[in-house]
Amino acid sequence: MTEASRSALILIEYVNDWLSPTGGIYPSFQDREQVDTAIANSKIILKEARRRGMHVIHASLKFEPTFKVLGEAKYGLRKMMRDYGSFLGEQADFFPGFEPAAGEHVVRERAGGSSVFIGTTLDGYLRNNRIEDIYLSGFSLRQCVESSMRNAHDLGYNTNVVYDASAGYTRKQQDDFVAEIAPFYANAMTAQEFLAQS
Repeated sequence: MTEASRSALILIEYVNDWLSPTGGIYPSFQDREQVDTAIANSKIILKEARRRGMHVIHASLKFEPTFKVLGEAKYGLRKMMRDYGSFLGEQADFFPGFEPAAGEHVVRERAGGSSVFIGTTLDGYLRNNRIEDIYLSGFSLRQCVESSMRNAHDLGYNTNVVYDASAGYTRKQQDDFVAEIAPFYANAMTAQEFLAQS
């Protein structure tokens, strides 16, 4: 296990839009058991990361009602978020149990990209604090988590994805991620494997 001060848990999109039954994105999950398991496992790894003294980073989005920062995108997530009215007001608030603690870094600057590294303070924060090992978890596994994993790999971080503290829209998405995608970019691990490192 790497020294705790050189490692970080990066929590991606733990907000009401994804996790609350009133959230606009919440109905997109077709596998509720996977999401419930991810929430429970995320609480476990967050508690453990804090106990170890790891850096904890919360990455999310929050927009103004005009969505001007997204521009006039014709395709992809930037268009979808504007069309669906995502990450506005209380929907962009952190889901209960995942509120940042004092001193934990919050990343909110990205302008609608799927990777938490693009257009944010994250890479600078990690490098300035000499963090080498990162652990990603969150929502959705096949969008923001996967995109962030690919960027982290290419930026030179020792990248881990706690895949059962994350959720895709379907079980197949999670299975395909673990078998076919993660091996090229990261170490895919379970929450129990994360705990066993201590």
